[in-house]
Amino acid sequence: MDISLLQHDEETASGSGTPSLVVVGGSNSLLKNGWADKLKEVHPDSGRVLNLSIGAATSAMGLYRLLTCASLPDDPVIIWEYALNEANYFSHRQPAKVLIHHTQWFLEICARRGFRVLPVVLYNKSEAGSAEQVKYREFLARTFAAYGLKPVDASQLWRKDFGHLPVDRLYADNPHYSVETEFPLALARTVLQQSRSATVPQRGGDLEKQFSDKDLRIVFPDSRTPEPFVNRILSCDIFPLGTDLHFSLSGRLLACFLIASRMEPAITFHSDRGQKGPYSAQISAKAGGPVRQLKHLLLWSPQDPPLVARGDLFLSPQPSLGTTPMVQHTMAWNPLEEGGAPGSGGLIGLLAEVDA
Repeated sequence: MDISLLQHDEETASGSGTPSLVVVGGSNSLLKNGWADKLKEVHPDSGRVLNLSIGAATSAMGLYRLLTCASLPDDPVIIWEYALNEANYFSHRQPAKVLIHHTQWFLEICARRGFRVLPVVLYNKSEAGSAEQVKYREFLARTFAAYGLKPVDASQLWRKDFGHLPVDRLYADNPHYSVETEFPLALARTVLQQSRSATVPQRGGDLEKQFSDKDLRIVFPDSRTPEPFVNRILSCDIFPLGTDLHFSLSGRLLACFLIASRMEPAITFHSDRGQKGPYSAQISAKAGGPVRQLKHLLLWSPQDPPLVARGDLFLSPQPSLGTTPMVQHTMAWNPLEEGGAPGSGGLIGLLAEVDA
């Protein structure tokens, strides 16, 4: 018998050579019996698979989850799964430059910490059944190539090993893969196999210069007493949006994280250098939908650079005077009634780029 094969089987059974995995992605990574659940099943030690995923978000949310997690395993492989979500944000007018900048920051943080990264690229049903893809995927592919990363491509796996499986069976709906086929298990096995050869993002030349004098921080309000928020995924403090919040910040505002509800006010950010907003902090009020959700707002664009603060930044609720705020993808706006019930959500914190 081939000794190398015997050794490989023994290593797989014992978990030797199999890294701890941290999944940071969207709602496909949260599906019951989905690929991330299957990843725990096929990993030799399911306790070494940590899932930090949040649905309907982008790499900016991944940065929040990664930077605030106090229980990351030693020497993990970070499984990035935001391609599908970011393609959808791009299709809903979020600029590619914003999405790629946040993804680059995600890879930069991993590189600084010596974390290996394995991107997992998923697709919408509409893309799988078409020869055309969302253009954003070209930008993403070039980004991974620049960092020397080799993604697991779900579409390639489907065509190679599951060509018999029609698109209507592969998917449950447009953004979600079905959990009723063997595909999620095959994807999990492929991810586990390729995680063993995952590498730390390599940034050279312009990439290294782009971030060499910068750092990234999660900034919390320093005014008012927070309220606790706990659900099955997240435990954090939130600051109700009914009155002004102050932040001590010298840097550039990229995004904010919040628990959105159906009745939050529109919010504006301002410093002595300008202001941003107003933005809706609401989710849809449709019957049967969630009452509160973890969300992010992306607060800049190539035409409207990040708001600069030199010590003080404020968030202010805006009165409902008939003006419709900016409503980003996955958010909503339900005009507030005078004297209506206050929202049940609140701000968690900000994502800010600062000078090192």
